[in-house]
Amino acid sequence: MNQKISSNTKVVAKKTVSFNIRDLFLKYSIYLVLVVLIIVFSGISPKFLSTANIGNFLRQIPTVGIITVAITMVLITGGVDLSIGAIAAFAGTAAAYMAVHGFNPIIVIAACLLIGALWGMFNGVLITKFKLEPFILTMGTSYLIRGLILFFTNGIYIKGVPDWFYSLANTTVGSRIVHSNTVIFVILAIIMSFVMKNTRFGRYSYAVGSNKESARLSGINVNKHFVKVYVIEGIFAALAGLLLMSNLNVGAPSEANGIDLFAMAAAIIGGAQFGGGIGTIGGAMVGILTIQVFQNGLAILGVNTFIQQAVTGGIIVVAVIIDFYRKRSTFKTKL
Repeated sequence: MNQKISSNTKVVAKKTVSFNIRDLFLKYSIYLVLVVLIIVFSGISPKFLSTANIGNFLRQIPTVGIITVAITMVLITGGVDLSIGAIAAFAGTAAAYMAVHGFNPIIVIAACLLIGALWGMFNGVLITKFKLEPFILTMGTSYLIRGLILFFTNGIYIKGVPDWFYSLANTTVGSRIVHSNTVIFVILAIIMSFVMKNTRFGRYSYAVGSNKESARLSGINVNKHFVKVYVIEGIFAALAGLLLMSNLNVGAPSEANGIDLFAMAAAIIGGAQFGGGIGTIGGAMVGILTIQVFQNGLAILGVNTFIQQAVTGGIIVVAVIIDFYRKRSTFKTKL
């Protein structure tokens, strides 16, 4: 009898160790991948860690980085948003248009962020009021928003923006390779990481994402919080769009296309899950850094642009597979 108990205990212990190793791998493998990619690309090409390439990398990442922060917050709360790229393009192009027509910089920035907030509220209210599926709704609003901005601009770039508009994203800060858009992105990521970990807003987001009914019974106004999250996401999207157009020095209505899927892949690779309740801003930042380093490395090596696009699609597929295994691992652990 004692031998049976002992053998059963050993089996359980082995399973626990196995689950722990797999869970640890799923949780921290992205950090290892990032380090390996940096080592490999820097070994293959001396250009990878050159000052010029690092500067270019730091100028390119803020737009998708800010959108990744926003998407992660929405995923944690149990939502999805496929319109965030369209919101960025709409708000950023509107800001460029206003800047060209001589509006005060403060008014331009405030109007840009307000546009993002209103589109975010539009999504949030429709989802909560009519109990709509966020994935399908935001796919529709993405086409709506993108269609409107392309109609208003005829799909033509808005040129002739003033110097102050260009300076928003391109002012050097302390070093030739660090610019204002990178600083804004880093500060925003740090603030949101703190907010999601240490504030009531963050706790509510995890609670709503984990179980909406339990959150409601514990006194949280689930619909109000859901709308609030989408409003904040819209503001972040507008900020990303503003910095993107500033970096390009034009109003480009066709930009930021597909960036939402890219950001979601980064968030999931970094630990977030479809369905909500799990994920961190820090993990998502490692996810987007990994993807960006990979793409940058391919570009440095001269890999065909179409192959790079195929690789991006592959990364999204991998993210979905990782999400599946994480969910299955979580389910087994609960059992």
